Amino acid sequence: MRWESLFADLEAQFEAEAARGKLSEIQEMVRIERARQTLVQRLGRHLGSPLDVHLLGSERLGGQLAALGKDWLMLVHGGTEELIPFRALAWWSGSGAGGGAETGQRLVGFSQALRLLVRDRARVGIDGVDGRALANGTLDQVGQDFVEVALHARDEFRRGAAVHSRAVVPFTAMARVRRED
Repeated sequence: MRWESLFADLEAQFEAEAARGKLSEIQEMVRIERARQTLVQRLGRHLGSPLDVHLLGSERLGGQLAALGKDWLMLVHGGTEELIPFRALAWWSGSGAGGGAETGQRLVGFSQALRLLVRDRARVGIDGVDGRALANGTLDQVGQDFVEVALHARDEFRRGAAVHSRAVVPFTAMARVRRED
């Protein structure tokens, strides 16, 4: 009888140790999986949800996370669309997860998103990482690392006579591009 209780006790200890080993292994796998997660994947869980974004120039924006690209996000608030490159983010916070759409590898880059605004002849406002307005007008050209903006009055369409000058803005200076109606 004593041998049976000794063997039962040893068997219970082995089972407990095996369970601890499995738990430890699972915890390590979760840590590894989390370490592999990218910012796009993390933000992807919040698509369609409210998000507070804090830019490097200490500006704070709030809105619904409407779209994600390879290196940018789009916030929508009050009918305004804001394109924000990741390099301009100081930090962000969101309360709940939204649709959680899959974010695959074939995402549109920041320059490609800006080229869509050129195609649409959209009027934009560009703010810098220091919080100041850099340019207001119509995007004319998107280069590899810059945009060219035709500057004209806010209430004017982009016509030859309305354009008073052009501004060339490097991507590195841009904190957000606001599509204006």
